[in-house]
Amino acid sequence: MSDDPRLADIIRHGQEGTVVLLGFPYDAGVAINGGRPGACHGPEKFRSWIGRYGTADNPEWNIDLTRITIGDAGDIPADLPLDQSHTALTEKTASIIQNGGIPFVVGGGNDQSWPNARALLDSKPDRSIGVINIDAHLDVRPLKDGQAHSGSPFRLLLEDPRFSGSQFIEFAAQGSQVSREHANYVREREGQIIWYSEVARGDAAAQAFRSALGRLAWECDSLFVSFDLDSIRSSDAPGVSCPGIMGLRAKEAFEMAFNAGAHPKVDLFDLSEYNPLIEDERTGRLAVGIFYHFCLGVASRRGVS
Repeated sequence: MSDDPRLADIIRHGQEGTVVLLGFPYDAGVAINGGRPGACHGPEKFRSWIGRYGTADNPEWNIDLTRITIGDAGDIPADLPLDQSHTALTEKTASIIQNGGIPFVVGGGNDQSWPNARALLDSKPDRSIGVINIDAHLDVRPLKDGQAHSGSPFRLLLEDPRFSGSQFIEFAAQGSQVSREHANYVREREGQIIWYSEVARGDAAAQAFRSALGRLAWECDSLFVSFDLDSIRSSDAPGVSCPGIMGLRAKEAFEMAFNAGAHPKVDLFDLSEYNPLIEDERTGRLAVGIFYHFCLGVASRRGVS
């Protein structure tokens, strides 16, 4: 047995696991929203970087990932029409949740966040659900010709009668990327916006994220954290459809992923907009680092195995 088992060495094929990786290889929703294609290759390239990242037993954090199980449920089939892919994603994500796993869904476009949220609502019909969207954008645009797209997932969520807007937080949004109409829409639905300017200094982002998680956890039974990579500054994450000069730092992203994984009420996490056609390695390693730190957080939970 190796004296240095790596993250890739402990991932099992199939949807059994404490954390279960699932790919959504679609970017049609990005194209409908006017973005640059390429995120459909995200899950494949993400997996290629897993083999080059992360020791399983981390001596700095004193956390051994072998105390949890990590599964890889593969991808949603890549040849479906977009609406059918959303249905298939909802069903697969719900199946993982109902089987006791925590889905970590890698896109693909951010339109995946609505079918993922729907899966949590379907799986826990008697539970109160809270959602945090970490994103430079609000993603509450109207549908286009009746089609969902990468800018619409949280409008669809906020219009679902099973969900309360008071349990929705937009985190690290940037005013230069957000229309006043969309900001007003979120507030009219009783959602909260935490602007990037409010968390841009020092360690404020990680601290504010922990507070946001805690506030939702006080009110909700189950939490969904959605992380769009374009919330991270382009010097750390250039491989996205819409890179931002300003944004969260890689260090903050890792801390936030760890805190999400460590929180006992977080039952779902998705990661969107990794576009390896724009840039492969730096953003790919960052995306896998978010997954790795999320798994470290899950492994730190009491009673998890």
